[in-house]
Amino acid sequence: MKMSKFLFWAVSLSAFVAVHAAAISLCEYAQPVTSVTTSSLQASFRYLDDELRDDRGNVLALTLAGSFLRYYDSADFGYGANATGSLAHTNGAWTVAGLGSVNFRFYAPGLDLFALGRVNAQWAGVVPTVAVALGAGYGRLRDVTPLAKALRINDKLLAEKILTKPIPDATLMAIAQEIGKRDQYPTLDALVVKVAQLIEGAKVGPAKLGADAVLYIRQILTATGDTRLCGFSVSAGVGYKLLDPAGAQDLVLFGAAEYALPWSVDTQLHVRVDGTSVPNFTSYGVQALATLVHKLTPRTTLNATLALARVAPAGGAPVDTQALDATLSFALWEGWAVNVTLGVRNRTNFEEPRLELTVSAGITF
Repeated sequence: MKMSKFLFWAVSLSAFVAVHAAAISLCEYAQPVTSVTTSSLQASFRYLDDELRDDRGNVLALTLAGSFLRYYDSADFGYGANATGSLAHTNGAWTVAGLGSVNFRFYAPGLDLFALGRVNAQWAGVVPTVAVALGAGYGRLRDVTPLAKALRINDKLLAEKILTKPIPDATLMAIAQEIGKRDQYPTLDALVVKVAQLIEGAKVGPAKLGADAVLYIRQILTATGDTRLCGFSVSAGVGYKLLDPAGAQDLVLFGAAEYALPWSVDTQLHVRVDGTSVPNFTSYGVQALATLVHKLTPRTTLNATLALARVAPAGGAPVDTQALDATLSFALWEGWAVNVTLGVRNRTNFEEPRLELTVSAGITF
């Protein structure tokens, strides 16, 4: 299948997303420190209709998969850690796979220019591939989730007719600043009380919010899976493979670009492009990942991902890969969800696209 078809599907899918403009832009929010931590665990059942016409590669599989993300950013220092891994049982055989990285960013005083150090690891068996890299970059990703939660509180209280008019932008920003300082509050209840006081002081509803309004505020503050990021970064540098199952220890060049835009409190776009190459550019690899997350209803979320990659080995022909996944996630209760994923894969020399249907249940912490 040609790449143009995947791009057409991606555009068509995103056309169903309704973007509601907010009175205040999420990217207007800023706080001294960005701190995001998410983790998840999923068990899934997978049916695969492979790329071969005789279907000899069709499989049924059970998989246990997990992920972890930690992102921290301050005025002069930042770091990130992420890891994904899976344990799968397919046709009587067990397989283990995963990848992860740790990076450190040191910013120039008063600027978004940074020096970068990174360690990458990838494994598809017992022995991993490990590389270290040094470089420089510019830009930041900022966590604007507190303002998104403030806007959600405003929308919910308006929908329930608790408020008679929207909360003013200045008050929304003040609420977001308090939510951003959640770790400084001794209890969640103390933060809920502060948010309620700010709303009452705006004089957009009753002089004293009732128990139902307080409950809605608390539910929104404790909701998971609605992280919103805004900003961009670009970086480049040089790295070296410390460990490689193939026995190669090579000097490599790398470059990366990342962009995040929350179109609304319900919609997040996140794009990342990474590339590596040997110094003489006789072999290289580049991959791009675009993710669109849209909350359709309070309990239903659409997650669409388009992945494109090209790997050009030394002395060989480039191999192109395209993948499009669409996942509907149905929340059962706080943190728990059932996910239904339809995926399409295409690769150089495939006889036909590969189709996947995955049903999974998982928890987000």
